Amino acid sequence: MHPPTFTPEEVCHRTGLGKQDKLVRQWLVGIPLADRTEFLRQLWLLNYRYALDLFQAAQLPANENRQLVPHWLRSGHHNAAQALIQRATPVLGEKTFWRIASEETLTSAMRDLLNYYGGNLLDEARLTSTGASVDSSSQP
Repeated sequence: MHPPTFTPEEVCHRTGLGKQDKLVRQWLVGIPLADRTEFLRQLWLLNYRYALDLFQAAQLPANENRQLVPHWLRSGHHNAAQALIQRATPVLGEKTFWRIASEETLTSAMRDLLNYYGGNLLDEARLTSTGASVDSSSQP
């Protein structure tokens, strides 16, 4: 394993807009897959916005993307809900993101904010995954 050029603690105060951020993205793409994934997991706890910025640039295989997002949904603060939708949906695809989110055990705050920012797509995905449907003719 190569010694890291950057650590999550070193880059956690970055915004993604500076010259140094380009170097971080280039470095991240060049390190082994397992190190990239672990770096993003650790950075998530320190700066979820920057972790999501790098997530889009990390060129991870689809399987790794599908493993990171559930981890972030479970371990993330509910304030990350909107940014998670905005950044992970383009990487995973809308259907995949909402399917993953619907299968996770979420805090009530995370669930509420995902529904709020996602236009109730979380609830719709949960209904779809359980096979339940709402019959509008029986609604008052």
